[in-house]
Amino acid sequence: MNLIFCGNLHNGGGVQVAISFIQELVTNKITDLSNTDIIISSKIEEELEKIKINLNEFKNAYTMNFYGLRKNKDFKVINNKYNICFIIFGPIYYSLNSEKYIVGFAQPWIAYKDNDVYLKMSLISKIKNKIFFTVKDLIFRKYKHLVVEHEHVKTALLEKNYKSKIEVVSNTYSSIFDDKNSWDKIDLPKGLDNSKFTFGYIGRSYLHKNLKILKKVNQILLSKYNIDVNFLFTLSNEEMKILEFDNIPNFYNTGCITLNQCPNFYNNIDALIFPTMLECFSATPIEAMKMNTPVFCSNYPFLTEICKNAALYFDATSSEDIAKLIAGSINNKNLLEDKIQNGLKVVNTLPSSYDRAMKYINLMNNI
Repeated sequence: MNLIFCGNLHNGGGVQVAISFIQELVTNKITDLSNTDIIISSKIEEELEKIKINLNEFKNAYTMNFYGLRKNKDFKVINNKYNICFIIFGPIYYSLNSEKYIVGFAQPWIAYKDNDVYLKMSLISKIKNKIFFTVKDLIFRKYKHLVVEHEHVKTALLEKNYKSKIEVVSNTYSSIFDDKNSWDKIDLPKGLDNSKFTFGYIGRSYLHKNLKILKKVNQILLSKYNIDVNFLFTLSNEEMKILEFDNIPNFYNTGCITLNQCPNFYNNIDALIFPTMLECFSATPIEAMKMNTPVFCSNYPFLTEICKNAALYFDATSSEDIAKLIAGSINNKNLLEDKIQNGLKVVNTLPSSYDRAMKYINLMNNI
């Protein structure tokens, strides 16, 4: 008997990948699930209910939340033994009673230890962060089978002398983006002036996402270039306050949105702004390209190797450079259209969410 485990995923891109994988398994009946258990988090359960995905195909489906070092005590009640456990994204710090493990790796702090995010951190925070990810690094090294989302991540791990067998299964966009009937409306904030160029950011406000720089970018656009654009976010109210975005007149917020609302978010912006300093393979730029939305993003290899010539790149450490790129690009319709067309070509080279699910299952069958 096998186990698919995503009880440790509660937000962000990991949740989206898990939902997409489960949706493909259930709706397309990729494989016989009668000998497979699945453990999902309550967040994933909530999202699956919204898209009407039930888990009756699995032998057993459990909703259990695993946080940090602690194993959910309800897991002990199951008392099942597994041949193979696929952890969609690890690491985990406990046994799940399996002979073999396949573990998804999406930890850029480990793959790219020398990164620009550390420039934004205090000495104490740097030390704590490095200790935390050193422990994670040691745990990942114990796994015999890892799955990464891009070749550059595999290369980074091999350069760090990982001995694991590392497979590449590319990230991609969810099949929801191909099904307009599944798209949910999004409530736009009051006062949003649609006549202005609108930049959108979709995701959370983790430190490495580098969102705080947009406050300075906005000031430069207004004072130096006399350009007034909208910035639209999908953050919690608390995140907006912490970033001091809540009192900026042209900064707007939809609040957190669901996967089904993502397509219409892209439909309501003129371009994606993505100033991240650290990623393995975020699906956000790919989703934007799929939705014919130009991408303005950081000039790092983990983005340039994915977006290629389909994005407009800036120095993520320089608010001046970001503002200069915006000022010189937003009125150049030919440039933006060229990036949109290049983006569609990039998207067409990627596997579908069905292909990704098939590759995951093939790994489980051939370990």
